[in-house]
Amino acid sequence: MNTAQAGAPLTRQAVAGLLDAYGLTLERVRPLPGGMENTHLKAQTAGGTVVVTVLNKKTIKQAEEYARFLRHLELTGAPAPRLRALREGGWVTRFGDRPVIVCDFVDGPSPARLPARLVHEAGFLLGRVHRTATAGFDSALLPHLRLDEDDAATLASLPDNAFGRWARSTWQNVGHVPEHDGPLVPVHGDLFPDNIIVPGRGRSLVFLDWEDGSLDLAHLDVGMALLGLCCGRAFSPHRARHLLSGYHQGSQGALNGELVRDAALYAAVLVALRRHRWQTEHRRLPAGRSAAAMHHLATSLADRWPQLQL
Repeated sequence: MNTAQAGAPLTRQAVAGLLDAYGLTLERVRPLPGGMENTHLKAQTAGGTVVVTVLNKKTIKQAEEYARFLRHLELTGAPAPRLRALREGGWVTRFGDRPVIVCDFVDGPSPARLPARLVHEAGFLLGRVHRTATAGFDSALLPHLRLDEDDAATLASLPDNAFGRWARSTWQNVGHVPEHDGPLVPVHGDLFPDNIIVPGRGRSLVFLDWEDGSLDLAHLDVGMALLGLCCGRAFSPHRARHLLSGYHQGSQGALNGELVRDAALYAAVLVALRRHRWQTEHRRLPAGRSAAAMHHLATSLADRWPQLQL
């Protein structure tokens, strides 16, 4: 166990110590880009290439529950990276006060815009997760796709401008979305292109960064995926048809079109509020990931949704 204080940088020596707990000998290590909350490092070892993830926002107990969730996904054939086990059992070690997990590195690109055929595949895989990874599993992970105290405070503090009026009026119209009845299924909660690897050579897509995952309502996950995979500068009904037809095949069930639309708008407000808060904290967001951009995409989705003809 590493005794570094929380917030201390991960040195090569520290990474080597962490990996030793997994029976791995470090050869080379470098940071991986991306991720607003966690620290990711790509480490080459004699036992394969892995990703070391420091879960900066989770307690040890929460990280252990998250690891149990990842392990369940793996065992049920979900498109998730393989979790590495500690030599002494379990999945979570720590760096100071911060929990750490290690997963296999999945080689392949993460295209900024998936081609339509891969949007269909992503929908199929998401539907299959919702259908097959549910039975006999419970989880203490809290649903992420909910208006929390920080979100509510941000919503209440927005100025009376176009963005503020959109966020409040949309929330009034779609706040009912999480109250609908339905089975709770394992959800990803953040299915954007930078969380998808295209391995190539006939292999299926792999979904990364399940940290927003939990057991939740399927339509909430699909709504977020519509934002992540069917929007460039504007909402694309063509891509949405591919996502939803793939989902239908994978889940072997049907979704209510109006509910899915509202779930997408619900997710858009949540994402916009969180981005707005990060912007006020002067955190650097990737290009095209501003709160205003999400407002624009949500408006486009609402306007173009009838073109789907569901």
